[in-house]
Amino acid sequence: MGQQQLLLLVLSTVIVGLATVAGIQAFGENQKQATQDALVQRAMSIGSDIAAAARQPSQMGGIKMGDGSNSADSKSDVASAIGLSGATGISADGAGESAACKINKPSSGSLTLECDDDGSYDSGQTVTVTVDPDANNPVEVTNIKVTS
Repeated sequence: MGQQQLLLLVLSTVIVGLATVAGIQAFGENQKQATQDALVQRAMSIGSDIAAAARQPSQMGGIKMGDGSNSADSKSDVASAIGLSGATGISADGAGESAACKINKPSSGSLTLECDDDGSYDSGQTVTVTVDPDANNPVEVTNIKVTS
């Protein structure tokens, strides 16, 4: 082979290698973003269900968060009012096999939801959503934490 052919072979190998590395990095970033989007979507969905249940009359299965009669005294009351079997370990489909959400105890008319990509709530990606049915914007993403 001539020098020109060897040079073209080496150059094309380097270009293909760099393109492969860039593709792998782009895939990793897109996967993190897709996981975060799935966590936000699941938390907002649960939050919307809770806000709707809080606005329903108690005779129709609605809940009241905070103090007073017919109030949801525990997170399991809130979970059962929206048709979930429990307040912890709620699956977050699309965010990974061990991704889960949990409902934190309601207090003073609002509550928070946490969704995490690995179910540990201390590392990885965590999304926190606040639900306040009496506010103008009843479901609001208040915190997105991403640690690598």
